[in-house]
Amino acid sequence: MGGLSLVEILLTIGVIAIVSTISVLGLSGLNRNTQHRKLETDVKTLNSAITMYVANGGSLNGLSDPSAILVKLKSTRSKEDRAVHVGAPSGRLIDPRVAAVAVPTDSWKLRAVYNSGSQRFDVASSGDGVEFILDPSLAEVAATVETRAPGAVQYASNSGWVWDHANAGNPTAPQGPTDFATNPNPTDNAPVDPTPDPDPDPDPDPGPGPDPDPGPPPPPPVPWLPTPNFSITGGAHPEDDFPLSVAIVNVPPASQADPIYQIGSGPWTPYTGPVSVPMNSWLRAQFMTKDASAFQNSSQHSAYYYPVPDSLSGTVDGNFHSPSGGPNLAYQITNSDDRFAHGDPVFILDGEPINSGDPNVMSFTSQAFSNIPPGQKFKLGDFYYHNGSTYYDSHATGVSLRIIINLPERSQTIAFDLNLDLVNTENDPDDANASADYVRLTNLTQNIPLQINGVNYGIQLEFGATDSFGFSSQSQFHVYEGATGQGELLGTFVPR
Repeated sequence: MGGLSLVEILLTIGVIAIVSTISVLGLSGLNRNTQHRKLETDVKTLNSAITMYVANGGSLNGLSDPSAILVKLKSTRSKEDRAVHVGAPSGRLIDPRVAAVAVPTDSWKLRAVYNSGSQRFDVASSGDGVEFILDPSLAEVAATVETRAPGAVQYASNSGWVWDHANAGNPTAPQGPTDFATNPNPTDNAPVDPTPDPDPDPDPDPGPGPDPDPGPPPPPPVPWLPTPNFSITGGAHPEDDFPLSVAIVNVPPASQADPIYQIGSGPWTPYTGPVSVPMNSWLRAQFMTKDASAFQNSSQHSAYYYPVPDSLSGTVDGNFHSPSGGPNLAYQITNSDDRFAHGDPVFILDGEPINSGDPNVMSFTSQAFSNIPPGQKFKLGDFYYHNGSTYYDSHATGVSLRIIINLPERSQTIAFDLNLDLVNTENDPDDANASADYVRLTNLTQNIPLQINGVNYGIQLEFGATDSFGFSSQSQFHVYEGATGQGELLGTFVPR
């Protein structure tokens, strides 16, 4: 194979040189445009800051050095000024790191030139000037504190007004009365109408007009008799208080009305005194007028009365069952079904199994309760949850806890399932709360087969207090990474 001739080598070198020159020129032009755009933006921003500074009492008089202008724009008002100044610009108007550096006269760069006459920066392409940079060493330099001239409006400093007006004194009034000449005999110079209106018709047609005999006004509406009120309001009442003795407390005089009442779907009966109302009954009452021209019948008033136990007592038991999770779920339910362990703490390192500690463990310790009235919170038991280590998608994501409540005084046993989500969070060494795994109750309200004296009850559930190794909300119980936390399970019997 033949080599390159001298002519070919020289041509190749020439092409490379031309390409290199074009690249350098292109980069140079890019840098030039970037510097020009930056300087124009900086000048526009600084001129806006100057306008705001001067408008809020600042002064640039006698200054020509760009660096001195920047110091002024970084200054703040004195504490006394800020107390009465109306408006926002009381502090620095530009970044404290902004600095002015000189641009050589022979440089290709655009430069900023301060015009002390117009108090503005202008952009120039020649002569002495500056450009602006961020100098990190100026970040901690304290701002100059200055007293600026007051604005047109200031908050009041010595009066009870909201603000004081600067240079707004009252004008000086002239002394003595003001005299001016008047004409005591003015002449009526109104034009005369050459064609006055003809005389009006001496007997015009009055038209239909009002009815000369409208008759007597309609009679006022007949008032209603008052609505009956009961001595005991409707709603829940202690079961031992039934039957309730309920009276009507605002019966009209016997000359005006006859009071009547009804219990449930029974007959309407004349009221003569307090009524005996049994459990779970409606009581209705109405006043019937004796003179329809004087009063109308009253509206009916109704109230429903039902019993609630003075107290409930019972025992509680809890059993874990039906866990759910990923394809490698590992779990054990032990200790009479009130201890649930899940997840595999063993991981493989270089082919060797390494045990990292305990898996996640949750247990429920039930607690008996006594003398709890409906509507009052009581403790069903405690959750203990160990936030352990698990690998390879072996932890559970949910489990059910069967709660069994025995009410021996009522000869009733009720059972329901708590659906628990088990949320395994990502570990964050800088945020202990975010790293805490938690248990979430998804069915806080339970419809339970509990009926007392004909009244159906539900139960409202929530997490209560925790120890220092966790925290809770109504539906969530969180435990810190690697800790074992304790949290209460609370319930409330609620009439339906």
